[in-house]
Amino acid sequence: MIDTGGVEGVRVVIADDHHLSAKALADSFRARGAEVVAIAHSVPDALEVLRDKRPDVLITDLDMGPGPSGVDLALRVRSLLPSTGVVLLTAYEDPKLFSTKMPALPPEVVYMVKQRVREIEELGAALNLALDYSHGRQRPPKPTSRSMLTENQADLLRLLAQGLSNQAIAQELSVSHDSVAKSINRLAKRLGVSQSSQHNVRVALSQRFFDFIGYQRER
Repeated sequence: MIDTGGVEGVRVVIADDHHLSAKALADSFRARGAEVVAIAHSVPDALEVLRDKRPDVLITDLDMGPGPSGVDLALRVRSLLPSTGVVLLTAYEDPKLFSTKMPALPPEVVYMVKQRVREIEELGAALNLALDYSHGRQRPPKPTSRSMLTENQADLLRLLAQGLSNQAIAQELSVSHDSVAKSINRLAKRLGVSQSSQHNVRVALSQRFFDFIGYQRER
């Protein structure tokens, strides 16, 4: 179990478009002494309560449904309330798998992958780390350290998962057909996907994409 340093009295706002997930998270923190001052289910609602409540920490999902994302919210918080720590809790192993069009996350944002969290104490540790970053008590890591794929690799993996042919991918990315084939081979090597005759590389990469976004498939 990780020593969180305690979350008692920490004032928290939770932003998640899934009502049940937000409530479960809030209940867990309240049971450990944190003060959950508000729950928001959209970015506009979250910004309103953040301005009003001015919490110690915001915990937000990445995918907030139609409209602005958790990254957009994190950027606004870092600009408007720099002393508020931000924890981004998401199923996406890499934020670029959600979208390569969104801006980069500020380095002070603590990025947590839901499927890797085993105990609520790990989130408590993330809250305290976010507070340390926002108050300058600890230097955040370089932004590149949270990225597992380049933007081109993330786009390619997402398009493969959508079932697009090499030709369709080439048109979407404005590259040649041969370039797509070579990029698929490089991506398979990067992700450790077998290229033997017993495996369909495209299917295996598509499965890897769904693993990376938290989709629980049967093993």
